[in-house]
Amino acid sequence: MSIFDRFFSRKPTAVDPQSLANEGVAPELHGITGWLNTDPLTLSSLRGRVVLVHFWTYSCVNCVRTLPAMTRWHDHYAASGLTIIGVHTPEFDFEKDTANVQSAIKRFGINFPVALDNGYATWNAYKNRYWPADYFIDANGNVRYHHFGEGGYEDAEAVLRALLAEAGYAPAASRGVAAPAELLHIGTPETYLGFERSEYLGSPESVRKDEPRRYSAAREPSSRIYYLNGLWSIHDGYATSAEADASIIYKVTSSTAHLVMEGPAKNAARVLITLDGKPLTAANRGNDVVVSASASQIEVRDGRLYDLFDLHGSTGTHLLRLDFLDPGVKCYAFTFG
Repeated sequence: MSIFDRFFSRKPTAVDPQSLANEGVAPELHGITGWLNTDPLTLSSLRGRVVLVHFWTYSCVNCVRTLPAMTRWHDHYAASGLTIIGVHTPEFDFEKDTANVQSAIKRFGINFPVALDNGYATWNAYKNRYWPADYFIDANGNVRYHHFGEGGYEDAEAVLRALLAEAGYAPAASRGVAAPAELLHIGTPETYLGFERSEYLGSPESVRKDEPRRYSAAREPSSRIYYLNGLWSIHDGYATSAEADASIIYKVTSSTAHLVMEGPAKNAARVLITLDGKPLTAANRGNDVVVSASASQIEVRDGRLYDLFDLHGSTGTHLLRLDFLDPGVKCYAFTFG
């Protein structure tokens, strides 16, 4: 099942617009380097409409899980006075590439306007610190509500409907809100492999930043820490497989696993995946995994989030192993669901 296969069932409860605090005039959209799905927009030109400014980036799994709600609200309320602006603020350098963002827009079916905030100008204007983050702006240009992270869809749609009604629009009846992702049983944290934010590396060797070094894994891997095995080069934001057959071993507790990767100079690189010592099957593979009779494999090309495995809500502790058959793959961050 795709992460977009959500149930939209619960109806938002009514919100009194007067109960929403005025958080001040919304900062204008500064330093936007490009627009996708629209001609350039300004908040001042949108006075009279309700605006939802949605900060996101395409390799963040938490952001990806919010996109069905955003596209649904755009479809349902754009004609009733709502404008959603997805401010794409990149976490990693490859996310600054417009072609990569365009590919993500197509892959995720994004139909609302997207502003490219490569220099963090709008991010900083809002003093934002989170992916994803939402700022709800009334018809007079004031921020009236904000929300950080996933979930909260029921409250968010109720706020949108209240602001639309306050502005004199008559929004159509709600079609229901997204059921939140079940995150309570995830036992493995988001894990960065670069030197700057490395916390969970279990290999016993000391790290030499920007230099190839041979690392090793424990015979009995511990939970919540990952091991590099073979020759790796660890840089500020990522770790690079420096030889064929380098590997990552991680004992994880989750139902899904994802890894942000980028291929060598955008050439394809092969990565074998096993779970508990066995290749993935059609039933538990991630969306990016190709399964054959004897192996499960990902071809890594463009920098993005790659889906590794999906146990469809069945959370457990499993030994994940990635064998990099080709050198030069940049590995940025694991996320779990």
